[in-house]
This record gives sequence, structure tokens and C-alpha cells, in this order.
Amino acid sequence: MDLALALLANYFSDIASWNIPAGGFYIWLELRDGISTRKLFDLALQEGILINPGSIYDKNDQVHLRLSYSYASLADLEKGMIRLSELIKGIIG
Repeated sequence: MDLALALLANYFSDIASWNIPAGGFYIWLELRDGISTRKLFDLALQEGILINPGSIYDKNDQVHLRLSYSYASLADLEKGMIRLSELIKGIIG
């Protein structure tokens, strides 16, 4: 979890907010600037990055992502999160 939080602080602080979880295997990310989580999901999937938009858990949730960090290697986690931040910034323009 420490690496995931460090990556969020370094690459996501200007595009999202999150709370530090007390435990578990994922972090909920709230995207800023009205980013379409559906569009982001499609772009990320094309890059081999699987994200869980909040709409999977609540059909009205269009601003949250659930990031699972415990199943990826540290190298894959870092690579995937950096690329995900680039995709989000590309959507924002």
C-alpha cells in the first residue's frame, strides 16, 4: 500500500483525491474535472490496465475508481499507475 500511496501523491494529486484506507486491498480514487470513467476504462483496457469504475458498484457513480494494488507486482503497479495518470491527463487536455 505504501508504494500505491506514494505513486498517488506523485502522479495523481492534481487530478484526483483519495483517502488512506485503514486496511484492505484497494483505494477509492475520486477523479476531478468531470472525467468520464467509461472513456477512461476503455482507454486503460487498451493499454492492458484494468480499472474498476465506481459505476460497477453504484450505477450513479461516475467519478470514482477502485484501484486494487495488492495483486500486481511492484514494477507493474508503478508502470500501470503512471500510465493511468497520463491517460487521465490526456482526457483533461
